[in-house]
Amino acid sequence: MIRHCPEPVLPIVGQALSLANPLKPGPQAEGLPHQKASDRSKRLSHIWVLVLAAQSAMAAAPVITELRPRGAEIGRPFTLTAIGRNIGEGARVISTLPASFTLVLPAQTPGTMAAPGRSASFLVEPRADVAPGVYPIRIESSGISNMLLFTLGTFPEVTEEESQPNSPPNRNDTIETAEPVRSAPVVVNGTLRGPERDVYRVFGKAGERRVFELEARRCGSAIDPVLRILDGSGKQLARSDDAPGASLDARLDFTFPSEGNYYVEVTDARFSTQAQNFYRLKMGAYRYADGIFPLGGRRGERVPVTFFGGNLGADVRSSADLSKTVKTQALTQVALPDSPVLPFGFAVSDLPELMEPVAGEVPIPSVVNGRLDKAGEIDRYRFRVEPGERLTFELQARELGTSRLEGIIAVWDRTVKKLASAGDQPLTEDVFAVQGSSRTSRDPFLNLTVPPDVRELVVSVEDLALRGGPLYGYRLIARREAEDFTLTVSSPYVNVPAGGTAVISVSADRRGYDGSIQLTIPDLPNGIHVAGGVIPREYVDAGNARTINRRGILTITADPGVTLATGQLEVWGEGTLAGGTVLRRRARGLGMTVDVAGATDQGVVDRQRPLTAPWLGWDLPAALTDPPAGTLEVRQTSFKQMAEGARYEFAYKWTFRGAATPPKQVGVDIVGAKDIRVIDMTTSSFAVTTTKATDPGLYDVYVNGRVRTDDGDELVVARAIPFEVTGGAAHVAQ
Repeated sequence: MIRHCPEPVLPIVGQALSLANPLKPGPQAEGLPHQKASDRSKRLSHIWVLVLAAQSAMAAAPVITELRPRGAEIGRPFTLTAIGRNIGEGARVISTLPASFTLVLPAQTPGTMAAPGRSASFLVEPRADVAPGVYPIRIESSGISNMLLFTLGTFPEVTEEESQPNSPPNRNDTIETAEPVRSAPVVVNGTLRGPERDVYRVFGKAGERRVFELEARRCGSAIDPVLRILDGSGKQLARSDDAPGASLDARLDFTFPSEGNYYVEVTDARFSTQAQNFYRLKMGAYRYADGIFPLGGRRGERVPVTFFGGNLGADVRSSADLSKTVKTQALTQVALPDSPVLPFGFAVSDLPELMEPVAGEVPIPSVVNGRLDKAGEIDRYRFRVEPGERLTFELQARELGTSRLEGIIAVWDRTVKKLASAGDQPLTEDVFAVQGSSRTSRDPFLNLTVPPDVRELVVSVEDLALRGGPLYGYRLIARREAEDFTLTVSSPYVNVPAGGTAVISVSADRRGYDGSIQLTIPDLPNGIHVAGGVIPREYVDAGNARTINRRGILTITADPGVTLATGQLEVWGEGTLAGGTVLRRRARGLGMTVDVAGATDQGVVDRQRPLTAPWLGWDLPAALTDPPAGTLEVRQTSFKQMAEGARYEFAYKWTFRGAATPPKQVGVDIVGAKDIRVIDMTTSSFAVTTTKATDPGLYDVYVNGRVRTDDGDELVVARAIPFEVTGGAAHVAQ
């Protein structure tokens, strides 16, 4: 990837939407996998920051930074205030929450005036049959905003005094200043302002049993909460950090030893400062589970499930209704019946599903749902295969959030010779292949070509630390075809400026396929154009170094006067195998992205990766927003073949709608290009050079610039320009 960035190119990441299915008033979310290979990670994280900046800078699209409140009790109408910027008049809520949203006009107080576009309030009247859980909230005015999560529960709700507007900080940070909570059940909505703690005083009777639970990561907060119960002297009586079945959230099932006052302390595990810094402290007598089994099921079916552990006493049997999951949805949610606890994640597949124990051979393709019931247990499955077959074996466990398994999968032949394994190998330098920088950031998979004379394989599943128990469930997926890839739209939404261009960034997770991938958005209406989208191939160069190409960028342009209904765009990618077989894969959206501040060094990123919501099953929400301050047109003016490569020159031209100041130079990005340079940048032109080491193939040039207007800076993007490198000679692709 070669970049000239005096004014950096900012990918405006998005996610796919089908315009045939306009967004219902409903949810949205966003996210970006990390790339972590020396300075590559810094490069990608830099891109991510720029991506977010680009989204917020695009025309006057709305942005929401806070919701007040963050939750409400089912059955009660409430007022919801969205706070942010560019929230224009006539704003409406887009949400999957089954409720009516009525815009509330602010009361006019003489001598005062609210900052325009900073907030909007809505009277929310939920339907009586709404289920407890988290729901996405997005604002639409001149375009669509980012998405934040809102929680509906069954308990009365109160707000921490320190979190009230204009409240002084640190008013309940000690036992002496603890805020009293006078009733239960209740949910206290609070915030942590950086390295502080919040303390609440509760009264308990001898032998009384009460559940204390913190909801944070599960409902879109960046806090990694820790929950402690103290006596009057400050002695710790109980502590919870990451509770079973609650992701990184905390839960305590506590019995008061004697009558009196006790103190509930809430902190962040790292005392970090987060933009999304809220929590929900739930107190009451209710049932909860530690886990669910199986961990997933087949789309379109009703799948029997069992909830276990916690304070259930006996297992609770229910079912997961997967009949309404959409095609892109690989994860949904399943709730414990008659409980206020937030639902569990649940995997969704389109393959035949089996339960262990499996009698005889396991068919291919299929999914085996199993569990390591005892410490040190190893599960084994037999597969009938043919020599030369190309297979993929994949494990789903820890990544789903409902298993503690650090999985290892291994493949053996009938002579008990190990043919391959995954999950027990040291990380390669290409850490981006596992979309993170920690050993535990992804479940293992392996690709295998069946050796000659081998017609039966045994696949084993075990835990890296030889652990086992009810929480060590897994899903073993077996498929034919050892060359594949998956695609993720790296942002939750995109606003396309009327008469202008926006950028959509997509990341590829290569599963044995190293060829180039062409991204597209099919079935666009007339007047909406897409360009770019090449993810170049990966290869090992003459220096035995592997290139890493996992990113592609599409530009989407709306002609002046064109209308685009708010809806979802579908992003697809195509790659061609050596034999001519075309792999066509649909990109999945992350639903939302909430940044988590903190270190990103290897081994710690699990707690600091952006929060996403793939269970929403979204592609790429998209809308039309206000026209840009101007447009940027780029064209190639000349091409020259040289002894060591090629040089071709580009000219660019600004056109403005009103008064604006262009940058002195533009930002230029050529995705996936090696030994390509951007040189001779002027106020109207630049040149690109290749060398003999430049890999032949198709590449895209992306150009942008930040324009200064009376209303502030605005990023303007040009349509992508393709060019092809052939044997050291480059020419413009027609």
